[in-house]
Amino acid sequence: MNEKLLEVKDLVVQFRTDRGKVTAVNGVDFELYKGQTLGIVGESGSGKSVTALSIMRLIPNPPGEIARGKIFFKGQNLLDIPLDEMRKIRGNKIAMIFQEPMTSLNPVFTVGNQIEEVFALHQQEISKSERRDKGIELLKMVGIPSPERRYLDYPHQMSGGMRQRVMIAMSLACRPDILIADEPSTALDVTIQAQILELMKKLQSDLGMAIIMITHDLGVVAETCDHVAVMYCGQIVEKSDIKTVFSRPRHPYTKGLLESIPSYDSTQNRAKGRLPTIEGMVPSLFDLPAGCSFQDRCKFVTQDCRGGKGIPQLENLAPDHAVSCFNPIVV
Repeated sequence: MNEKLLEVKDLVVQFRTDRGKVTAVNGVDFELYKGQTLGIVGESGSGKSVTALSIMRLIPNPPGEIARGKIFFKGQNLLDIPLDEMRKIRGNKIAMIFQEPMTSLNPVFTVGNQIEEVFALHQQEISKSERRDKGIELLKMVGIPSPERRYLDYPHQMSGGMRQRVMIAMSLACRPDILIADEPSTALDVTIQAQILELMKKLQSDLGMAIIMITHDLGVVAETCDHVAVMYCGQIVEKSDIKTVFSRPRHPYTKGLLESIPSYDSTQNRAKGRLPTIEGMVPSLFDLPAGCSFQDRCKFVTQDCRGGKGIPQLENLAPDHAVSCFNPIVV
């Protein structure tokens, strides 16, 4: 088995608001191994990005706080180390690509200045000219044409796809062990999205790093991930290898997500009819029902789900396949 790089155990993240305290992530557990790509998938507000920011220790406090849990990186609990030590890990050993590159890049500095800043922070021993050479090499690595000229460009002079490539280059500057990609292709058109995902797969193969891919797009998960964790209302409701989840989903929410993916009926040579939907709305985190948070949208709900047995917990139904459900789908 590959080396275990990351282990998240019983992670709970809360935020203080005018309406009181709300739990955005509630008891999340998962592991990540060297060379593996883990997809964290779910609707907006399910806790995906908050989980990623917790790993980086970027939850703003106040109003947020990591109320409980442990985050082990190579056996070291990141929640126990001083912030100065965490800064040495952040961007160096664990890097993150944020959702919107235009807001992540500083508009008043060239992309070259911003790449060199990473080296200045984490590799202070190298000279200014070496930083420039390494930065240009990174732009070349991520497929930016004329990297010497583009190195002097400002973010607004680049397309969305180019800016995303710059963000990937910055995140790879120190050859991290783990790359967290938060919706890395959401704002891009389909062609550029495919190029970015293919680039990330190639760089992962070349550098041997692990990736956490955060997305609401199951097509992206199918294309890039080895394992997947499905989140709903701050909890992981199902996790397994990608083949098992797509072929034998056991949680009704996972099954609903998969059924809502557009497909083409080749046997009839025509597009299929109206897509199935998951009825209802995601409940407010301020007003979660007793028991299972998915109960009001579930076709298989029973009294156990409505609080009779409390909140369902992740349980292994098969090796490497855990589900949080009182009535898992029979396959």
